[in-house]
Amino acid sequence: MTSTGIGVRVRNGPAVAHYPRGATLGPRVLPCFEFVWMLTGRATWRLTGAEPHELRPGQLLLTRPGFSEHYAWDTEQPCTHGYVTFYVDDLGPLGPPDTWPLIRPATDPLPALCRYLLRAGEPRTTQVLAWLLDLFVAGPLGADDDDLSGHVSRVVDHVRAAWAAGVARPLDLDELATAARVSPGHLARLFRERYGRGPVGAVELIRLAHAAVLLERSNLTVAAVSDACGFVNPFHFSRRFRNAYGAAPRDYRTGRPSDPLDPVRRAGLLPLARRLLD
Repeated sequence: MTSTGIGVRVRNGPAVAHYPRGATLGPRVLPCFEFVWMLTGRATWRLTGAEPHELRPGQLLLTRPGFSEHYAWDTEQPCTHGYVTFYVDDLGPLGPPDTWPLIRPATDPLPALCRYLLRAGEPRTTQVLAWLLDLFVAGPLGADDDDLSGHVSRVVDHVRAAWAAGVARPLDLDELATAARVSPGHLARLFRERYGRGPVGAVELIRLAHAAVLLERSNLTVAAVSDACGFVNPFHFSRRFRNAYGAAPRDYRTGRPSDPLDPVRRAGLLPLARRLLD
């Protein structure tokens, strides 16, 4: 167990893999997790039956146990990438792996941790790997509104306008995709790659964070909080809130509330939440 509360064990690596032009791998199924970051060249990575993703320097990929995956490296030049495979024995504060992002931009301090991994020896490898996993899942330190651009930024602007009347109403995928000026499928893939969930689910989690703040910092009834956060009725609100926070709204309020932004932070959605809730 490391100071992060996350328990990890290295299976293979950290190391650098070198590939000639046009090399491929897979499909293969890993029994563990794996971080991959391109150092030179590019690669195409895909899950069996899913759309491919281009990997390039400046990105960090995290694959999961049970994924059936395939790599195809650049046909124009040799490629190198860093990697480390590992087991997670204790998730600590990370939440379920199926909510974690697949790919993140390698913003500070992720690149420094990846470089350090390639030089560190035990026990530092385990410590640094736990820090890297924590920051990858929660969102790197220093991630802020400047990290929102393009399609995601247009989605945020549209949601802010939709909520300006005072009700954080739900928005469906078609409405969000129209605001982003892309197809619904493309927007869903973009969000799942970056945040580990679709745009509708991301917006709902931020609505629930708004509800948690109201429960903690106001005397509004649960029904009034439900209305203000756009849920169809208090029963539906209570069920969704319990899924995200592990407690019903009344129990959350009367107990010792956790940080109301903790679920959005763990989902990597804090920059979006700040823009929408400030």
